[in-house]
Amino acid sequence: MTTPSALEIRRRLRRPPAPRRVRLTQWYVRLVNVAIVGAIGWGVAFKGLQKTGQPLSSWTALWLSVLAAVVLLKVLLALGPVFAGRDRAFWVLSSPVDRGAVLMPRFLGLLGFGAAVGAVWPAAVFGVVGAASVPGLELFAGSAAAGVAVVAGAVVLQRAAVRLQGSLSVLAAAAVGALFLRPAGFALPSAAWLTPVAATIAVVLVVVAGLSLRRLNRAALSAGASLAAVARVSASWLDLTLLGTILAERRARQLGRVRSARLRGSPLTVLVWTDLLRVRRAPNALLVWAGLLPLPALVALGGEVEWVPAVHLIAAFLATDRLAAGLKAVCRSAAIRRATGVPDRTLRLAHLVIPVTGAVVWCAVTAPFTPHVEWLNAVVSAVGAVAVVYRIATRPPLDYGVAAIDFGVLGPVPLGLVMQLSRGPLLLYLLCVVQVMLG
Repeated sequence: MTTPSALEIRRRLRRPPAPRRVRLTQWYVRLVNVAIVGAIGWGVAFKGLQKTGQPLSSWTALWLSVLAAVVLLKVLLALGPVFAGRDRAFWVLSSPVDRGAVLMPRFLGLLGFGAAVGAVWPAAVFGVVGAASVPGLELFAGSAAAGVAVVAGAVVLQRAAVRLQGSLSVLAAAAVGALFLRPAGFALPSAAWLTPVAATIAVVLVVVAGLSLRRLNRAALSAGASLAAVARVSASWLDLTLLGTILAERRARQLGRVRSARLRGSPLTVLVWTDLLRVRRAPNALLVWAGLLPLPALVALGGEVEWVPAVHLIAAFLATDRLAAGLKAVCRSAAIRRATGVPDRTLRLAHLVIPVTGAVVWCAVTAPFTPHVEWLNAVVSAVGAVAVVYRIATRPPLDYGVAAIDFGVLGPVPLGLVMQLSRGPLLLYLLCVVQVMLG
């Protein structure tokens, strides 16, 4: 019996092609989305590349790039980045086939993704913060090489992904803090030598990553497969609770065990303390909360002054939402509410303490150094962020059995599902309009 080659296994695992009409429809939708995003990105980049001569933008661009690289590395390590589903994992782990050859197409796709993200990153950064001078093609080539290096480095570190998440969180927090330093007279290194250095590092990491594909075990290959599958299902069903449940489970498995303690005091005090412990055991929530602090100021630095109050409100909502895991848990689980033995109103009030405190502190910190954001805007952002988070947390489970109405334009539209999904986002939109009017 001969050993099947990697090409034969890929052919066996390949899905049957869809009908031509379905494929044309899929490609048309993708081209439309790419054209819309590309047009918006081109407009932002073209406007930003005209804002040259800003001495402080070099430091901001450098540390934004470092922060983006760390966040990208964390996301890649959470997904694998090279993962294999059950069908592919059977051949990779239980057959004598060349493991590296089977996983090579996914690895090459990741390298292409890293190169694409790295190539468009300078235009995105300089489109927001401006540039000290007009960047040339060498800078874009060096950024593409840096993107490939980040992706290849994630593959090299894949077997130690769980142990590295904490260190990457600390590095991301340091990058966020360094954004506020902004020393005068700082200039980016010349792209004439930066590009060869980035390309050399990328080549070395790609070779090492290609060789490390043969040493990936079951834990490294299957860790991201379930997360990718759940993310796909959550996007299809328009419900992120499934993804949140998987992330909470992975976070609990990383903690392993915690020290038990007897909680004393009134029911309200005990509930607030347990919610605080929940936040402390999820450091990424605090990292996102802190990472959103400079976002409105960066938008103001980019010249979009009329949208700064609305961006401030959206960022306050995102920061507050990261601290509302306990509120969502008690509102969406009747079993937890029955087990606590306290009224629902007390449960919700107790789990609103941490989000309210986080929203007030976040708005109080960002208001002084964010241009075009007055204290009235900060008050609206704090109150609005808590209100939107509460509306989303108390939303009933989605009902997919609603009727769809065909208006003759966009096809059948499930109005009931749209109304359910608008609980929270619609309030956020109305508050953004109020913020723009106040600004």
